[in-house]
Amino acid sequence: MAHVGNKAVFFDRDGVILKAVVDAGVPRPPYSVAEYKEKSGIMPGAKEAVEAVRRNGFLAILATNQPDIRYGRITKEDWQWIQNQIVDIPFDDIFICFHGRDDGCECKKPKPGMLIAAAKKWGIDLKKTFMVGDSESDVKAGQAAGCKIILIDHEQNKNLEPDFRVTNLSEVVKLINENIY
Repeated sequence: MAHVGNKAVFFDRDGVILKAVVDAGVPRPPYSVAEYKEKSGIMPGAKEAVEAVRRNGFLAILATNQPDIRYGRITKEDWQWIQNQIVDIPFDDIFICFHGRDDGCECKKPKPGMLIAAAKKWGIDLKKTFMVGDSESDVKAGQAAGCKIILIDHEQNKNLEPDFRVTNLSEVVKLINENIY
């Protein structure tokens, strides 16, 4: 168990670690292995970004909503295959919420439950922590937990107000390095 006062970087999965599939102009996760192979994949620089934040003394934690099995958009087998593609990315921990939006779950972003659970488990000081995401739910969860928010910029999130905006994961690493507490 880590000591209290650790700093972390929380990463969302789809649109941050994995390329989002753009459907009618709206980014979303891949709904099948075939769609992952054709339209998604690991985001350029994802593994290197996670390795870099860890080298700089941050825990790297994946915190992701994954309700699509529940909604019937993807099979459990295809979802697991896609999730297994990030096995080489050296996250310290992974927190996943499989609930739907109407389940009243406290861990489903925009609620901060996953971030708070990780903070308790790892002794994380949320004020020294970043949330890297691409959606309103990522921004709101990070804000509710007291993290600094780094938003991966795209057309659908122009109206959001994060602490920082970047266009790719190498910019995330640079920004964190410039803002280390």
